[in-house]
Amino acid sequence: MKKGFGLLEVLAAAVVLGFLLVGLNTLQLGNREAILRIRARDAASDIAQEVIDSIRGSASVAFGERNCEEGDEDLCRSRTFKNATVDYKIKVKIDTTAAQRSEIETTGYARNDNPDRVKVEYQFAKQIDVTVKWLHRNTPQSINVSAVVR
Repeated sequence: MKKGFGLLEVLAAAVVLGFLLVGLNTLQLGNREAILRIRARDAASDIAQEVIDSIRGSASVAFGERNCEEGDEDLCRSRTFKNATVDYKIKVKIDTTAAQRSEIETTGYARNDNPDRVKVEYQFAKQIDVTVKWLHRNTPQSINVSAVVR
């Protein structure tokens, strides 16, 4: 009876260990990819909230739509995560809220004598829709955030 391991047992153990290491490496790369994707999405959400807060703080908010254009530092931003830079393109649309729009269209700001209906004489709120777009591994991603400014 011999003691110790033979060459065949050592080779079989090396092959099994190799498969385990390849599997662990694949899991680690997948986790890193998921973390980068989540960080990019969280940054997009933060950027959208920053834009809404900056609009909310201004005295007069004009209706209309603005898009990221070349050199526009306000609506074209970038963030860096682990040596990967993500460019974000922001679109801002300011409109009346849907509830106000239906009231405006039906009443035309006129007084309504029907007590069941809300009378609308002035426009108090504006709806802000912020869309942030970016590329992740050459795949377009986007997030939409809405708020109401009174």
